[in-house]
Amino acid sequence: MSVYVEIVNVLFVFSTALLYPVIVALLLLFAWSLALLGSLISEYSTRRRDPEELEDVCLRAAELTGSGKVDQIESVLGSYASHARTSESLREVALSVRKGTFPFRFEKILQDAELSMSKAVEPIRIGVRVGPILGLMGTLIPMGPALISLSQGDIEQMANSLVIAFSTTVIGLAVGGICYATYVIRTRWYRQDLSDLEYAVEIMRGEENETAA
Repeated sequence: MSVYVEIVNVLFVFSTALLYPVIVALLLLFAWSLALLGSLISEYSTRRRDPEELEDVCLRAAELTGSGKVDQIESVLGSYASHARTSESLREVALSVRKGTFPFRFEKILQDAELSMSKAVEPIRIGVRVGPILGLMGTLIPMGPALISLSQGDIEQMANSLVIAFSTTVIGLAVGGICYATYVIRTRWYRQDLSDLEYAVEIMRGEENETAA
């Protein structure tokens, strides 16, 4: 029986010792989620998408490719102002056309763009999971001291523990909600960017095939 009591005491000590690291981690994660929300609003205010302009730009670039003026392609594709990742992918398209490797690299360019977009949302996906997990830990850890305080009649200490428990729950859920909303919105944006990029590459390929024929 004494061994059981010792094990329970050790578990209680270790779980209680995690309270302050969990609270600090939650506060840092909450600050990061607020910064993430700010960056989402900033990106929304500066985000620009014009499919017709993209089509015209790619058609002009394809015509330059057909006429052998590959040195001008980068400036033409670079004139389309869009998200940084889309612009970077278009620059890679222009570079591959100049080097003559575009027919072989177009899949690589699209895959790299998709991987880059997936990498950008990975921290947000982690925040969706970790926020509520830390919130739950911050809820359960103070419950032990709260029950002990209740058994000893220390209502004030019990109330303090419950305040910590409920506060960490709210913060954890807030972090999860912000991260989830950001993840959904940015995933939709990046899928649209990837679709536009695939369309641009198909235009370049189609025009190049017609020129070669």
